[in-house]
Amino acid sequence: MWTVVFVSQNKPKVDKMLEVLGEKKILTMLKVSSEDDFGDGTSYEILVPKTELEMAQEIIFETEMKSK
Repeated sequence: MWTVVFVSQNKPKVDKMLEVLGEKKILTMLKVSSEDDFGDGTSYEILVPKTELEMAQEIIFETEMKSK
């Protein structure tokens, strides 16, 4: 089962998260929506297998903290 772990409209940020998760050998899938629920434009969802969710969340949190 695939689970959403990250959502953004910022494509460069999504690409960075995909890169970081890939480096840590986390299997990912990218889902692109041409319009989000609010009609604000393209949104991107990164999905991971449910078995890797906790590890992916930790990696994303650490990456976000480093970028601030």
